[in-house]
Amino acid sequence: MALVFKPSDSGLAMRFILSFSTLFAIMKSRTLVYAFALATMGTFLISSGIKVPDFFVLARLTVSVYFLALATYLYNDLTDYDVDKVNSRDNNYSSKRTNYKQILYSTIGFFALSISLAFSINVQTGIAALTFLGLAIVYSHPKIHLKDMFVIKTIVTAAGGFIAALMGALAVQNVSYVGISASLMFFLMYFINGPLGDMGDISGDKKGGRRTIPIVLGIQKTFGIIFASVAAMAMILVANYYFFELNVLGFSLGLAVCAYVAFRIKKLLVQYENKKVMSKTRTAVRFSVFAVQLSMLVGMVSNIV
Repeated sequence: MALVFKPSDSGLAMRFILSFSTLFAIMKSRTLVYAFALATMGTFLISSGIKVPDFFVLARLTVSVYFLALATYLYNDLTDYDVDKVNSRDNNYSSKRTNYKQILYSTIGFFALSISLAFSINVQTGIAALTFLGLAIVYSHPKIHLKDMFVIKTIVTAAGGFIAALMGALAVQNVSYVGISASLMFFLMYFINGPLGDMGDISGDKKGGRRTIPIVLGIQKTFGIIFASVAAMAMILVANYYFFELNVLGFSLGLAVCAYVAFRIKKLLVQYENKKVMSKTRTAVRFSVFAVQLSMLVGMVSNIV
């Protein structure tokens, strides 16, 4: 029997194409969430040690954390439309409210997918994913809005980063001091990239009534906090070298990465208002945190080999 093409089929196909295009635009607009996946991957490999990693578990974990972070950012954007408009952020999908419902449904779907994948690994990873979800809600929900509270905003986002990274250790059921240290690196990244991002959003944040670190403390003191965070990363490496048998090779590589981060941030002191330079620096910081984690992995493996 021949298939009969109906005019309604054309409309259905067009809606599907538009929905897919919007979904792709959503994912493309928030490519920075790859940092969460990288941090989780780094902690997973560190916690696996010299054993051959279970790549099926790693794949599920990476997808889970990626969509968990993506859904968190999307939920924040949906509750943050007015401030983002002032700050001229490139969120084309949310600047046109016609797609609001689709973005909302996608966000819910991403959360459901990520949590399901996390629980498919083990209960501990699933609970960590639920904790991350809880932080996402209290951070962005209009009735709570922790993101409007001084310092609390950065602490909550950093805690979310720590949990995401720690999921790598929970997935292999090996929460060691080194795994916690690797997760703390991602926690500290938010005390670097968070204030840096706030520097570029001062006008919108002031209009929205937010009390961010640059607004309350000023630019110079904010840079002081950022450099202190880089120093804290270096001190974690020192502690792992002296107390947890991190090999000198991994220790040296990690310190070199920290020095590179400090150098990149120092260049921002006189051009922090340049959004292009700021964006490149924040991207470099994200990759550098993963590089520090890899240096810790090298240090562990070198000790055994």
